[in-house]
Amino acid sequence: MFVIEAGNPNLRQSGKKKVFGLSNSNNKNDWNASVISEDKASMGIKIFPPADAIIGLHTLDLQISDARQSKSYALGEFIILFNAWCTDDAVFMQNQEERKEYVMNENGFVFVGNADYISKVSWNFGQFDEDIVDICLKLLDESLECHKNVLKDYTMRNDPVYVSRVLSAMINCNDDKGVMLGRWDGKYDDGTSPTKWNGSCAILRRWYLSGCQPVKYGQCWVFAAVLCTALRCLGIPTRVVTNFDSAHDADGNLSIDEYYDIKGKIISKNNCDSVWNFHVWNEGWMERKDLPPGYNGWQALDATPQETSDGIFCCGPAPVKAIKEGDIHLKYDCPFIFAEVNADIIKWVVKNDTIGPERVYQDSKKIGRQISTKQVGTSGRLDVTNHYKYEEGSEKERAVFRKALEMRKNPHTGNNDQADPLPPSPSLTTVGIKLRLKLKESPVLGQDVQLIALLTNLTSLHKQINININVDAIENNGVHVKQVCQKSDLINLKPQSEYSAVYQVSYALYKACLSDSNLLKVSAVGELTDTKEKVLAERKITLDSPTLQMERSGNAILFAPCKVIVKFSNPLTEELRNCKLLMEGNGLVLGSIERELGNLKPGSTFRISVELIPYKSGKKTLQLLFTSDKFTHIKEHLDIAVLSLGLSDLYSF
Repeated sequence: MFVIEAGNPNLRQSGKKKVFGLSNSNNKNDWNASVISEDKASMGIKIFPPADAIIGLHTLDLQISDARQSKSYALGEFIILFNAWCTDDAVFMQNQEERKEYVMNENGFVFVGNADYISKVSWNFGQFDEDIVDICLKLLDESLECHKNVLKDYTMRNDPVYVSRVLSAMINCNDDKGVMLGRWDGKYDDGTSPTKWNGSCAILRRWYLSGCQPVKYGQCWVFAAVLCTALRCLGIPTRVVTNFDSAHDADGNLSIDEYYDIKGKIISKNNCDSVWNFHVWNEGWMERKDLPPGYNGWQALDATPQETSDGIFCCGPAPVKAIKEGDIHLKYDCPFIFAEVNADIIKWVVKNDTIGPERVYQDSKKIGRQISTKQVGTSGRLDVTNHYKYEEGSEKERAVFRKALEMRKNPHTGNNDQADPLPPSPSLTTVGIKLRLKLKESPVLGQDVQLIALLTNLTSLHKQINININVDAIENNGVHVKQVCQKSDLINLKPQSEYSAVYQVSYALYKACLSDSNLLKVSAVGELTDTKEKVLAERKITLDSPTLQMERSGNAILFAPCKVIVKFSNPLTEELRNCKLLMEGNGLVLGSIERELGNLKPGSTFRISVELIPYKSGKKTLQLLFTSDKFTHIKEHLDIAVLSLGLSDLYSF
């Protein structure tokens, strides 16, 4: 007889084990074993776990009994994972190319920037590195759920809904011995800036080797990328998703209220809600046996600690279909994710403390734009906005929004598709003036920013308007860092005409204000001199980094030296100090390669050659990070196809 037990020593005393013998049965619902080969000295046995087997480390023993005695032989240990190739598994995925992407791909991209200028950063997930599976199983063992009731936790580990929710809590350390501490204030001297991570493995190993002490520091894209590694490692198909202009609805009313003073400066004390420039989470593919039919497939998961769920900083899994249909009564955390992609935004101007705030702007289309993930099999961007909501402004989308609002008022409404619409919001004052903000060209860090304010007088009257433009450096989560500058103008507008004013925000002004997010927020408030009516416009500006040049010299062959050449020119009129390079890449670099480059004079160029010895074949990605006192992070990547040649081929090559 064969005996399967949990690898966790704390569970072996519980009597939780599986005992079975040899059989020719192909029963997929229980453990069985069959002989695949035998001779006089040995026998080959194949063990078949059921499709709903508990994942994790297990021991395998052989018991031999006869009339006189019984002996037990330890045959070894093995690990069970979820199986997206098995039709009876809760994570089964039909499409082979999607399985290769969402389970097997060790490299990928995270989309960042802003909705008007989307860029991407390369990430090494590394889920098949030798020690990562042990670390991911350690995450489950260190969870609050496991510490509360080890047996109950163990018996739930065949459910991807349960496992993914536990991991979404364990990637942050807010309630437990989780992996990473989040920080958004720019103070990273006692750790690593979130922008400087290139992959998950270094983070997971640091946590594991430190005795489960939190790694400093992470932000949303780091939390999401590490969770992607853990889920893929355990066999759950997973992808990283970026939501641009993502709402953080702290009060749960499905609207984001922002308050400004008359000069366009945001009033932080009035704002409990926020809009993140972008926010990154995950989707895991799984069956939802705990919900009514129709909600299988992609489930949103978020490891970034924003709000608690059942008292713990975790989020999801929430069916993406439930978000789209406004079924926010379903578990888990559907109302919060619905607001992230579909809240209305309302802006108010506060003239002084004696006069109440004046609503000057309302938009149902700004939140949740360009929701993006990596395309299957390519490095391109796939827009999945229509997975989360119907077309913005359409009758269906507004009906879903009203339905969600009704459910927030009456949580037990259920699937009430015919919820009565709420009273319409009062219309805004029609001032006859349109205000927009544009950029003259794509801004690059180190260069001046050319900003254009466009004013259109839609009336048949002359108008005079006081316009105040405020520029702030902000973090990605919308938190104010420092004011860069403030400009005011009195502008005369002819009837039925357009006026443009160009404002320059110099590098000298903003360089000392920026956080690692390289993000500026421009707010403009216009007040008509005759009627005192107001208009407001804002724009977020992501300053792009200068580019690094990378190229490979010759072919990349398994276990053979391969040269990569890196070039960078200093685009500034001032010297760059403490220049450093960091290279990482699963299958290309064991650990990392660091180079100290010293200082780089204005207009000067460095050119270095780095030798790699690839240790995995196939398509691999080399990540490079350049840092200096002026540029905190410039990232680039290079795809390298590593050839696997036989010894004779290598000599002839």
